[in-house]
Amino acid sequence: MKTLLSSYKKSLYIRRALLALLVVLTALFQNTRGALLQVNGVRAMPLAVLVAVIALFERSLAGFFFGFLAGVLWDFASAGGDGFFAVVLCLAGFLCGAASSFLLRTNVFSALAASFVSILLTLCAYWFCFLFLKGYDPSAKLLLSYYLPSCFYTLIFAPIYYYLIKGLKNALDGPKRFVTD
Repeated sequence: MKTLLSSYKKSLYIRRALLALLVVLTALFQNTRGALLQVNGVRAMPLAVLVAVIALFERSLAGFFFGFLAGVLWDFASAGGDGFFAVVLCLAGFLCGAASSFLLRTNVFSALAASFVSILLTLCAYWFCFLFLKGYDPSAKLLLSYYLPSCFYTLIFAPIYYYLIKGLKNALDGPKRFVTD
């Protein structure tokens, strides 16, 4: 007896495969030297934004796993490779997805807010764990001159990813049908 996937499940699998491909491409884009414009030495970190926006659309569990994928790819490219970004982006994806389920509506403003929280969590946790706790002398200067400007610079990607993922979701799910009595 043959069982076929329902059209909803099929579009869900295709959408999630395309989102995983987008995570991989963003990781390549972020971790390739010279691929992103640097402003006064400040780099953008679009993986944190992408995790937050995916979590807004896909909810907490998918946000958790896409955060894990993005974090592992970021850890592969980082010098330490200790799993720090995998843990932090898992947490960020889960929190943004949970906020989307219980607090936020999915729109461009909530994407900006969730992206800012995700970037701030990621970069400030990195600063705290690897610079401040290790006693690096100008750690406060680095926080103000590199990490916080990087948060704002990275926010440029939030509307781009929001409309890209929204278009992908609408294209695969089809038009919404409202039932009226």
